[in-house]
Amino acid sequence: MSNFFNQRVKTEKSLKREIKAAYKRVANKYIKRLATVNPDTLTYEYLRQSAKYLEKEYKQLTRELNKTVEKNIKKTVEGYTQSQLELYTSLCPVISKSWEDMFVRINNIVLNQIVSGNMYKDKIKLSSRLWGNNKETIKTINLILTDGFTSKKNSKDIAKDLEVFVNPDYLKEYELFTIHPKSKNKIDFSAYRLANTYINHAYQTATKECAKHNPFVETITWVSGTDGRVCDICASRDGQQFKKNEVPLDHPLGRCTLITDVGDLDQVAKELKDWVNGKPNTGLDDWFKAYDVNVNKVV
Repeated sequence: MSNFFNQRVKTEKSLKREIKAAYKRVANKYIKRLATVNPDTLTYEYLRQSAKYLEKEYKQLTRELNKTVEKNIKKTVEGYTQSQLELYTSLCPVISKSWEDMFVRINNIVLNQIVSGNMYKDKIKLSSRLWGNNKETIKTINLILTDGFTSKKNSKDIAKDLEVFVNPDYLKEYELFTIHPKSKNKIDFSAYRLANTYINHAYQTATKECAKHNPFVETITWVSGTDGRVCDICASRDGQQFKKNEVPLDHPLGRCTLITDVGDLDQVAKELKDWVNGKPNTGLDDWFKAYDVNVNKVV
């Protein structure tokens, strides 16, 4: 499991870099485009066309982000189910094929819940949430233009507002010049917040699905961080054992971990061995039956 959690941290850091780089590419293209225009002849009409250009670029960016986030969600879910497959195969290797069939099906169930939107009560898909974020970006760009026009800002200052907003690396030293309030926003933050939350919830959903029919797991322990950034809710949950069907999802940008309370692994291995050798165990029967997986027992 430690390998999975280490990989999860690496995935989150890598994703953050990917998202920032994607927004940076759009910003660089816009800045290069702006550099071809004489600042003294920059017109409002050109800025309107710039807004349309940026809208087109961000639509394409959203499509790319959807693929990137789905790829990382799949990687996270597969990583967790693989860790469970390795654990239970080590406890009862004689039915390794049945374990593999089970966790492949669990993996597919979880991915379907996420992609379809069924992971959340509102049933909204990842792609729809990303498009919603994209609409907010376009709305902000148009607001910067509209406010600039109505306040009679000169076109160079409006162009600067846009440049500040679209560039995630811009050092926003606000006191040095007057910029639109919305330009202070980190353009890549909302996308990263959404992507990070989805990946964390994907991991937690995989944890809950793996435990759902597992007769060896009745509770799941919530483990919170230990630094000063832990919120009051997560601090209160730290160490709390939830019934496996009552575990809440973490808040956006959450960093908490779920630990399935399996118990004594030697005892688990013994029960599995006895069951494979013919000893009745309805809990294990139901576990494999829930995923329509056959087990070739010794007798």
